[in-house]
Amino acid sequence: MVQKILIAAIDKDGGIGKDGYMPWHYPADLKLFMNLTMGHTIVMGRKTFDGMFDRGKVPLKGRQNIVVTSQAADYRSRFINQHSPSHLNFTADLNCADPELNITKDAKIFYCGGANIYQQIIERKDLDIIYLSRLEESYNCDTFFPQDPQSVDKNFEPYIPDYMTNSFSDRMSGKDSFTFQIYTPKPLIIY
Repeated sequence: MVQKILIAAIDKDGGIGKDGYMPWHYPADLKLFMNLTMGHTIVMGRKTFDGMFDRGKVPLKGRQNIVVTSQAADYRSRFINQHSPSHLNFTADLNCADPELNITKDAKIFYCGGANIYQQIIERKDLDIIYLSRLEESYNCDTFFPQDPQSVDKNFEPYIPDYMTNSFSDRMSGKDSFTFQIYTPKPLIIY
């Protein structure tokens, strides 16, 4: 079964990016991201891809990179000569069900941004895991993770689907500390 995983780093205000890129550098979080996603499929939106491409950061090595865009054919033709389809491909289907993407039945698909991709995958209510790195600083972002619609105070709370629960939380200490959280589906209670 394909495992669908949302992975994100957010600042204390729910920010995920500024000017098309992450405005912070947390080596421990980047290492965590690399260790979790290496050898698997990562899915990003076109704006995230463009921001990373402009900085020479994509495709991410050791992973199949899939960009979700309504302009998939145009992007594919633009990059086909530079990158193998097994490392970089384009689709209009958020579920990555295109046969040419070669997603195996036991694949792990990591949705890694941006805001539109996060919103869509959360609304589909079929996530298996959420990995969330919560930074303690504010970075004056212009792009944000979806906010919990039930949140009534001024502090940002991420939108975690109601069928999921926080199953793990750990404060990662060091020069740039952050809290790493894992959300998984709530256990079924059978009476």
